[in-house]
Amino acid sequence: MLIALLTDFGLSDPFVGLMKAVILTRRPDATIVDLAHGIAPQDVRQAAFALMHSLDYFAEKTLFVCVVDPGVGSDRRILWARGTRHQFIAPDNGLLSWVEEREKIHELRSVTNRKLFRDPVSPVFHGRDIVAPVAAALAGGAQPDTLGPRVPGMVRFPFPVPRKSRGTVKGEVLVFDRFGNAITNLRPGDLPRGARFKHKGKDLGRLRTHYAEARPGRALALTGSSGYIELSVRDGSFASQAEASVGDPVVVEPA
Repeated sequence: MLIALLTDFGLSDPFVGLMKAVILTRRPDATIVDLAHGIAPQDVRQAAFALMHSLDYFAEKTLFVCVVDPGVGSDRRILWARGTRHQFIAPDNGLLSWVEEREKIHELRSVTNRKLFRDPVSPVFHGRDIVAPVAAALAGGAQPDTLGPRVPGMVRFPFPVPRKSRGTVKGEVLVFDRFGNAITNLRPGDLPRGARFKHKGKDLGRLRTHYAEARPGRALALTGSSGYIELSVRDGSFASQAEASVGDPVVVEPA
């Protein structure tokens, strides 16, 4: 089984290595892919986006092990989910909210079987002591019904849908990547003919195809590798230069 790790742990501490050590100690034949460990600390929304737009690139039956968990140690649940093509383990904090933009979730279980966990369980490192050993158990052929009971639903935050009115489309900034690009909820199919983009009233011009179409230091809009429109600065950071924030409105007007 392929296991894809998505965390906000970074790489300067041993947290990621410890999760891998637990998995590989129990399942030496497991194959692990580091999807991302640079999610901003506690940024569940950024993790949800990273997971959503990565799903199509992974083989069926990949197990996505996701630990961005500001509620660690509280009464929040840890979930196992079965989608149409993949499996997931994640805290029940909205991280799986946008999976269904790509595939339907058919089954949810609360992970409660302590026999699968490490002993003792640290109240502040469930990634190592609960999530990693459960991932190893699944990789070894454990059946989902051994994890814990089915649950009817999970914490969700809705994907923001662009609004259209009289030819104008209003979107918003979803997340930022490490380069300071502002990734929006807009896709090329949402745009009016000859679309021009505005952020905080500043005209960013028409959609470009690549960064070098703009002069150094100039802001631009383009379709990013995720398939969503990004607001960027050539050789710079849009987040810093435009003082942009998550949720900022992005207005697209026809020519």
